[in-house]
Amino acid sequence: MSYRPSIQIVRGPEYRENPCAALQRLAVRSYGHSSALPVSLLQSWYERNSAIFRIAVVSKNLVVGYISTLPLFANVFERTLEPDFQENFIDAADINPSFCPADGGIFVSSIAVTPEYRRRSPASLLLRLAFIDDLIGECARTNQLVRISAQVLSPGGEACMQSLGLKAGNLTTAGWRIYYSRLERSDLLAARKKLQHKLAARY
Repeated sequence: MSYRPSIQIVRGPEYRENPCAALQRLAVRSYGHSSALPVSLLQSWYERNSAIFRIAVVSKNLVVGYISTLPLFANVFERTLEPDFQENFIDAADINPSFCPADGGIFVSSIAVTPEYRRRSPASLLLRLAFIDDLIGECARTNQLVRISAQVLSPGGEACMQSLGLKAGNLTTAGWRIYYSRLERSDLLAARKKLQHKLAARY
C-alpha cells in the first residue's frame, strides 16, 4: 500500500499551529523520553528561525514525520564536528536567522518518522527531498558551497545522511557517528536525482 498521495511536506510556518509540541511527541515515540529534546528548546530554536522544520503531514494536519535542520554560526557549527558535542548545547542565539548561511553550516539535528509510516511510505524520502530542494533554491543558486553535519546512531540514520551526500567521520564520545560534507551545487543536484529515482522505483 502506498501512502504517497496523502503525504504533504510543509515548512514550519505553513503548519496550521505551532509545530513544536507535535514534533516533540513524535521524537519521544521515535527516540524515547531520554533522547527527545524538550519542547522549550525546540520552541526557542523555532522562534529564532522558523525555516528549521520540514514536516510530513497527512489528513487533518496529522504529523507523521519531520526533519530538523539548524543553520549555525561558524563557531558553533565547527563544534558539531567535535567528539564531545551534543545538540542540546545549541542555544537559540547560535542559530543563524537565514536558512543557508554563507558563513557557518547546517546541522541536521533530527529526522524522524512514525512507526506506521516508516517502512510502507515515502515520508522519509519526501522529507529529505524537501531539504535538498530548499538547499538548491536558497544556497546553490550562485554555486555557494554548503557545509552540512550530523550525528547518527542507527544504520537507518547513516543511510539517510549518505543519501544527502554526507560522509562518515569519527565517533563521538557517546558512540554516535559524525557525518560531514562540503557540498557544491552539482553534489546537491546529484543527491536530489538519486532520491527522486529511489522514490520513483519504490512508490
